[in-house]
Amino acid sequence: MNAYLDAMVAAAQAAGRILKKARAEGPAWIEEKGRNDYVTSADTACEEVIQATLAKAFPGVPLLAEEGSGSASGQEGLFFCVDPLDGTNNFVHRVPVYCVSVGLIEGGSPKLGVIYDPVHDELFRGGEGEGPTLNGRPFATSGRTDPGGAFVATGFPFKELDHLNGYTEGFRRMVLATAGIRRCGAAALDLAWTACGRFDGFWERGLWPWDVAAGAAILRAAGGECCDFSGGGDYLFGRTIVAGATPALCRTLQGLVEV
Repeated sequence: MNAYLDAMVAAAQAAGRILKKARAEGPAWIEEKGRNDYVTSADTACEEVIQATLAKAFPGVPLLAEEGSGSASGQEGLFFCVDPLDGTNNFVHRVPVYCVSVGLIEGGSPKLGVIYDPVHDELFRGGEGEGPTLNGRPFATSGRTDPGGAFVATGFPFKELDHLNGYTEGFRRMVLATAGIRRCGAAALDLAWTACGRFDGFWERGLWPWDVAAGAAILRAAGGECCDFSGGGDYLFGRTIVAGATPALCRTLQGLVEV
């Protein structure tokens, strides 16, 4: 597993260098894929360097990536799952909250994750059998079990507005039950920050596997837990996720957001 993680770190850092340069110079182009959904030249350049780095280290392991350059379908027994730029809207609007997310999926479950924040030069890594670290220092979740006093993160369903009413009901329950809510705009970082104790929990609808794969692996290694909105385990492909610093808090938060 160390060999996988080392290759994933190298890939994430290579992409991070591209994002640092693009932050200073600006992306060469920005395209709107759909309503409120952007892709930039930085996204595609990052995905290309990640694919090349991982293919060189593990040529037999396919890749599933947001911009579609990989060969994986998501049904393979082992594959990399990559978001080359999570938080593209933030990046486009020069909000300094975005990252590179590289996960390894085995048997349908996130096993390893690397998340690199190039703005703050923070590298999160860890997973099954690999204790989580931030820039080499071990960490764990907050350990919180009670929603009272919990500091949680969310993401608005800005691409799927037909879910807005249900989301608003869950948001209201969460406001009443917790100590504070933040919306940062990069799900991978929300999960990494829950893993290292900055947040106690996180929930969002409308995500894809590349948004959550790395963060879920790191969070679980740090002592946290994830589920889907119904309380099951289909958070990777099911488009909904609830994460908590502990399994107990994850279950409680899931009960608050369920619609």
